[in-house]
Amino acid sequence: MKRLIGGLFVAFALLIGATIYISFRSWDGLVDRPFSETADILRGAIGGQEVLLSITPWPPRAMREVDFTVSLPGYAGTASPYVDLSMAGMEMGRNRVDLSRGTDGRYRGTGVIVRCPSGRHDWEATVTAPGAGKAVFRFAVAD
Repeated sequence: MKRLIGGLFVAFALLIGATIYISFRSWDGLVDRPFSETADILRGAIGGQEVLLSITPWPPRAMREVDFTVSLPGYAGTASPYVDLSMAGMEMGRNRVDLSRGTDGRYRGTGVIVRCPSGRHDWEATVTAPGAGKAVFRFAVAD
């Protein structure tokens, strides 16, 4: 009987250890990111039109300046697009990055991703093209 209880205890401990290991290893899998850890360009769409969001440096870090570059091929709006930074299901306050059009047709701006008091690292960048729509990009912030 002692051997059976000991075997069950070992099996349970291994199961818990494997669960913790997999959870930590797959954290980035919980965040929708179409590229690898080294990706700095995220792809989305507004009204069927591809939108590219570049975040540098990659991976972004909390409480440091981050450069955002948005490519919106075919966007003919008169107002510049902007990026709103937030977390899903959490009120973070307004954190907007205004973008300016460059000579190459891309829109650029600089912002800061704040550190979440809860310790979460999963963020959303919503690119809004006035008159055209929005695209939401999910990514993880490194600390």
